[in-house]
Amino acid sequence: MKVLIVHYRYFISGGPERYLFNVKEALENRGHSVIPFSIRTANNASSEYESFFAPNIGDSNEVLLEKYPKTIRTIFDLIAREFYSFKIKKCLKILIEKTHPDICYLLAYKRALSPSVIDACAEMSLPIVNRLSDYNMVCCAASLYRDGHFCDDCISSGDFQGVKYKCVKNSHIFSLMRYFSNHFFKLKRFDAKIQRYICTNEFMRLMMIKKGFSENKSSVLPTFFKESKILKSLPKENLIDSKIKFLFIGNMDESKGVFDLLASVILLKKDVVNFHLTMVGGLRDYENTKVKNIIDNNELTDFVTMEPFQHSGNVFEYYLKNNLTIIPARWVENLPNTLIESLYFNRPVVVPDVGSFKYTVDDSVAFKFDALSQKALAETLKYICQQPTSILQKSLNCKAFFNARYTEEMHINGLLNIFDEQVELYENF
Repeated sequence: MKVLIVHYRYFISGGPERYLFNVKEALENRGHSVIPFSIRTANNASSEYESFFAPNIGDSNEVLLEKYPKTIRTIFDLIAREFYSFKIKKCLKILIEKTHPDICYLLAYKRALSPSVIDACAEMSLPIVNRLSDYNMVCCAASLYRDGHFCDDCISSGDFQGVKYKCVKNSHIFSLMRYFSNHFFKLKRFDAKIQRYICTNEFMRLMMIKKGFSENKSSVLPTFFKESKILKSLPKENLIDSKIKFLFIGNMDESKGVFDLLASVILLKKDVVNFHLTMVGGLRDYENTKVKNIIDNNELTDFVTMEPFQHSGNVFEYYLKNNLTIIPARWVENLPNTLIESLYFNRPVVVPDVGSFKYTVDDSVAFKFDALSQKALAETLKYICQQPTSILQKSLNCKAFFNARYTEEMHINGLLNIFDEQVELYENF
């Protein structure tokens, strides 16, 4: 099978991009051909199809809005990519005509490529399977999160709520543009041109249905963890010593619950001292500085270590050096890589009992706490410190839980089944 994969980035910078390359390699290892389509930047991985890639916004090498060149061309490109870009459509149609793929696996395309990629595939009689990596289809901000709490106003009260609350970049202008682009999506009936949606968790699928998307067009297929021979050979026994070792990996921002976690640690150290928290991550200097100041000003240096994120595979060593992974998110999350990775290394997770976490882990491998409650998180961590055998009990369940949900074999087999089904249905339509 020839699979066209559409994604606006063709380099690894995070979860969605890592997924692209993992799927590409897994499909090629099974004898399938993968044809990528993306935008051109200096950061791109090499590809035999890169000459077909579309120009970037403002013809720049940047991928962040704030770094785009401040030109008239950039403004027109931004508007076109938000609504409809004939330039992108033409580039993709040329690639399809040259390569004759069997199906399009549509990943991230909005804002950087534009919905015109859907028309390009439809006009070339190519079935489309769209994987959703966020809540873009149901939420103006793509996160179901506003002002520090869960928000489904766009679902219950309509898309204009995003304009009312300035959900896009805290701007009425950007939010209004998003509002009109969402309605343009409906006007052009793009949904009817997509044969199947893939959600990474059941909570996302339920939100799609609640928003009005067809229940029969969505499937749940969780992200997978790519196991290497080296990782497979590593000993993953969870060893408990005099201190319980907690781990946090991720951005140091409010939505990730970092500041709730630190507040909980301040409460925790009043009752127990047999713990240590390692925090790995941070993309923005001002957030890292804020975290460091909290650690210093609250006498947490003996309890908390902060380390920069490593882009090498060495990040996996942190799981083996610690006993549990804390994911204190304030938003409902999608399916964090840290959750899957932690389970792979037989490390239970500490998560809020909300959103996607209700469907991606259960009590056999997770310690759950009431969402948005620093006190509840502190009490959960205190229980863990006082009952270390509970860690070992859940650790023993991690391997079976992981193997039943998050392996490469399960994901690729499920994905190919969906591809085969859609190709057959499309040919017989």
